[in-house]
Amino acid sequence: MILIVDPIKGKLDGTTRRYLQKYFPDDKFSILSLDEGPKTIESFTHKTIACSKLLEQLPILKDASAVVLNCFADPCLFELRENLDIPIFGAGETTMHVAAMLGEFSVIGPGDNMISWTRIQAREYGLFDKLLSVHKIEFSVDDIIKADERLYKATKDACIKAIKEGADVVVLGCTGFMTIAEQLKNEIWKEFQVPILEPLLVTYSVAHSLSMVFTHGKRGLFAGGEKG
Repeated sequence: MILIVDPIKGKLDGTTRRYLQKYFPDDKFSILSLDEGPKTIESFTHKTIACSKLLEQLPILKDASAVVLNCFADPCLFELRENLDIPIFGAGETTMHVAAMLGEFSVIGPGDNMISWTRIQAREYGLFDKLLSVHKIEFSVDDIIKADERLYKATKDACIKAIKEGADVVVLGCTGFMTIAEQLKNEIWKEFQVPILEPLLVTYSVAHSLSMVFTHGKRGLFAGGEKG
């Protein structure tokens, strides 16, 4: 069974479950949130704290068929691959790779560090040449989860700006955007015929299709984990 990991303290499992079941009504999956950890992940410090807490959950994680990290920052992505014998899918890495198959892409997301952080991710994942632009919106992750009309307008405006710059596809750089993604995707497609990728749905879809096909190797890059 696929395990979706919310690498934060708190419960979003009801929203996540309802969202994914619209697209995969017959799937059975589990959702894990942290009892201790950051409330949101909006810095490298938050990311490191979340990873330390996730590594404490290895006995639970190892029983899944695959893990989906429900955060665009991909906390603990490489560390979990080192220490588990199942495929680990990060929302940021997976969605950027799918976007790169569709053309040059832009990323929209929250936070003053969004632009530089996304560029670092794109370099790390070997996709920097396909990253056309990054646009930050003046909202926090909490604001995104609450999803009011101001957030929707700002996000749509940023998507339109990216499209006018030449983006072939726009990536929403936070899985909290699932609260507005369906309406946004439909409106942008109707007006511009440009796809909008929401990272949780994209990543779960890839995990659903590929989790039985491969796992990560234990030599080379991911050889450094605990043995046995």
